[in-house]
Amino acid sequence: MNSNDSTFKSYIEDTELENVSLNDGQKTRLLEGETVVLEAQKVRMFAPLSDKKKGTLGVLTMTTFKLSFASNESEEEGMEFYQSNNLLRRNEICLSAIDTIYQIGDKSKKKLVPGQSVSNKVKELFIVCKNMRVLSFGFKDADKDNGRQIANGLLHHAYPKRHPLLFMYDIKEPYNKPITKEARLYVTAEDWRKDLTRCKAKKWRISDVNKNFSVTLHMPEYLVVPETITNSQISTAARDFRNEGFPVWVWGTEHAALVRMPDLLPSLTDRVQENILITQVHKSHPRTQPIIVDLSRDCPTPKEVQSSYSKLKNLCTPDSVRVYKAQDFKFYGLLDQSKWLHHISMCLSKAVECAKVLVDDTTTVILQEDKGEDMNCVVSSLIQLLLDHHWRTRKGFQSLIQKEWVALGHPFAFRLGHILDPDIEPSFLFLLFLDCVWQMLQQFPTAFQFSETYLTTIWDSSHITIFETFLFNSEHSRFLAGKQSTLRSVWNWSEQFSESDITLFDNPLYERSNKERLIPSTGISCLDVWRQCYFRWIPDLEIRNGGRPQIDICNRFLSEELELLRHKLATSNFNGAINKTKEEKLQILRRVNSFYPFSHNCASADQQLNNQLLLSSDALETQSIYNLATD
Repeated sequence: MNSNDSTFKSYIEDTELENVSLNDGQKTRLLEGETVVLEAQKVRMFAPLSDKKKGTLGVLTMTTFKLSFASNESEEEGMEFYQSNNLLRRNEICLSAIDTIYQIGDKSKKKLVPGQSVSNKVKELFIVCKNMRVLSFGFKDADKDNGRQIANGLLHHAYPKRHPLLFMYDIKEPYNKPITKEARLYVTAEDWRKDLTRCKAKKWRISDVNKNFSVTLHMPEYLVVPETITNSQISTAARDFRNEGFPVWVWGTEHAALVRMPDLLPSLTDRVQENILITQVHKSHPRTQPIIVDLSRDCPTPKEVQSSYSKLKNLCTPDSVRVYKAQDFKFYGLLDQSKWLHHISMCLSKAVECAKVLVDDTTTVILQEDKGEDMNCVVSSLIQLLLDHHWRTRKGFQSLIQKEWVALGHPFAFRLGHILDPDIEPSFLFLLFLDCVWQMLQQFPTAFQFSETYLTTIWDSSHITIFETFLFNSEHSRFLAGKQSTLRSVWNWSEQFSESDITLFDNPLYERSNKERLIPSTGISCLDVWRQCYFRWIPDLEIRNGGRPQIDICNRFLSEELELLRHKLATSNFNGAINKTKEEKLQILRRVNSFYPFSHNCASADQQLNNQLLLSSDALETQSIYNLATD
């Protein structure tokens, strides 16, 4: 080859290709119980939508918990404006967060299937995470088999087939923090009794019919049932229902109740047992006949939700500028084809409809679906958020998730893909629910104590295999795991974040006196795309020194000043000063971008160039994703 050729590059004296030397602060940190599986030197990590000829040279490490990239480049710049996790550094992801792995060739992109063995050389891997983060690694300069080894290692360790293979069973970090102040767990009779008392539900009782999980493995040991029904009647009837379930009270008023139940077994031709139990429910509120809402018929199925998510994910995880631009020109059409907002609209509409029946018509609503563990969780939670301000506080919301999703048996292990089962397809119904809540937060900005950053963080945390909250399919599975490992709740946020990061979970506009019933607009035209959650990994869509976080921070500054004024008036002490001067506040605002606190606060020359190229063309026509991000 001619050395004058512009494509020629000599590596003879390229000292960069020596093994990367990292100091102790830059090396991958291991938690107690975490072990290294594979390590590859001279791997290049490419920024999203960047020039694949460059990238950052470093060491790629796969452990029993995470995939970690470490380099000589400092990670400290801008970290004060970035959510910093105590368990995972900026360039680290939990293995369970990985959704799809692609092998990239010169002109090809091949999806790698869990369980398969990659035998050929791997030049580049493109990894898409469940939270739509993308990671791209090049192995051109690495040792010959490093790419293949990493690919096979990920295909094996990122998709475990059994719970004991999750890192939760290996971690040895000390943990003894109670969470009674953070959430109600609904594992004791007292947890349910407090709800009955608060709701003034007098004709319902707490049953221990499922003590030691003797009736069903899919529900908790204590449940609220009609006062007139006996435990033996419940045990007999449960045999006719899917998952051995039966109608249970989850919320109510003095005049009506919200009840959840699964459908009867498909093999049954009569509904005798179902009618017996519904009669008992009716006796608790005899003024009107309860109505049964068939969510299997009226709402999207788990398969439809996952198909919709996959299409949305493809829109938000382009692997090149070419793909990004092609999608960008017809973004709104592709978004509509995904039906994601359509499913949100359906769920919110059904929740509004049921809330009206409960309150205006004082009629008991019984939510029913196949196994009672998917759409029941979504719609029941939304109804309670609409009607009861208690659940709109942070502790209340965490308790709501514990009750409706964790205790009542949403199969997180399968639906979030923590455990690979070829017969069960994952379905991110929990993300659909969080997006519905985000939509309500946009329409009622003073009604919720928590912020969108809090909702985004919950979704991120649901993929970390240290916390038991979102790892199991039922309380029974969680109970068995507690005999083998320490159960760590995700609601102990200090395990992951500093106090300054946790502060961003609170909504500065929240009005504690706002106890009104919420009636959101549910039409698709009234809904929006959750930019922070879905777009934050696309650097070209980040607005430098702008966007909604600027408004949020200004609201926080104003809230701080108002609190100080109230304190001065209450104490008659007018000598105190605000924490920051006007100039200090302006300095903060100048460094905050539109995806704060998930912004990387830096843009390479390539990314800036990509922006210039996009903005200089017709990419700003009305279909553009860029317009959506900058509205």
